[in-house]
Amino acid sequence: MFARLRRTVLCLVCVGASLLASAATAGPARVRFVFDWPVPDFSIVPIVVGQKMGFYEKNGVSVDVAFPPDAQTTARMLATSQADIGFEPTTDVVFAVNQGLPLVAIANFTQRNSWCLIGRPGEPVDLSQLRGKSIGLFADSWSRAMMAFVLRKAHLGEHDVRLIVAQQDTLPLLLARRIDIATNGAAMGVAKLADTARAQPTLACNDSIGVPNIPVWVFTASPGWLAAHGATARAWLKGTSEAITWSLQHTDEAAALFTQAYPAAGSATYNTSGWAYTARLMTGPNGYFRQSDAQWHALTDALRSVGQIAQEKPASAYYTNAFLPD
Repeated sequence: MFARLRRTVLCLVCVGASLLASAATAGPARVRFVFDWPVPDFSIVPIVVGQKMGFYEKNGVSVDVAFPPDAQTTARMLATSQADIGFEPTTDVVFAVNQGLPLVAIANFTQRNSWCLIGRPGEPVDLSQLRGKSIGLFADSWSRAMMAFVLRKAHLGEHDVRLIVAQQDTLPLLLARRIDIATNGAAMGVAKLADTARAQPTLACNDSIGVPNIPVWVFTASPGWLAAHGATARAWLKGTSEAITWSLQHTDEAAALFTQAYPAAGSATYNTSGWAYTARLMTGPNGYFRQSDAQWHALTDALRSVGQIAQEKPASAYYTNAFLPD
């Protein structure tokens, strides 16, 4: 009897050891993160910091970063399980959800709209003088939507200006005087001019050009993946939050880590200037990440008013705060 009991205890010990070994072998949960653009830029400084400084590992996740073939593919990659968490403009979320794609925003990235009209140093942008001007923009959904607001504010139609769709970047076209005005995130304009001209661009943003002052970018995922991996999503956001905190406290060091990881993405000056500007946009009334009905209603109301969407869904169709870390 005692021999049998001893064998049972030994078996239980062996099973426990086996389970512990399996857990150790399994390691951190893998998260496949996909950017919104085919090439990296300083927007993913916190992701790199999370990888390099161990914030993701500390929270039990490992992160792989992927880049889509174009600016319209991120949502489809999430919907088809080619990636787990994405980085996208809020307009992409609205258009995807309205078209029936399984997508939801799980956290804000920045808290305000930093998309602007950008002029060369010393050349202010004046909406009353916009007629006949050549304006460089991208083919992404955010640029198209924001330009509709600009034209409405200026009482113009697309035929009244020359819209030049840039394949790579609008700012070199601006500096080469091939266009009159560029459009881009303010951080991009400030970084490019600091790097190439050692000067500040002129910026026209938000109310002055008629665009809503709401978050541009959000982190996204598919509802199906979240249902199966909610704890992983929460851990990923916790690691990202800690990486953002460190990156705001050490802006130069954070930018340097990104430059080392992606040397082709720009010079140290470019990345440092761009991240320093972006860092100012990270915190809202409730810290990082938290979204609101108000921001989504403001966006959908605005999109409907310029004919970008036919109808609005409830804000809850576009976002959730359920996975935010405590």
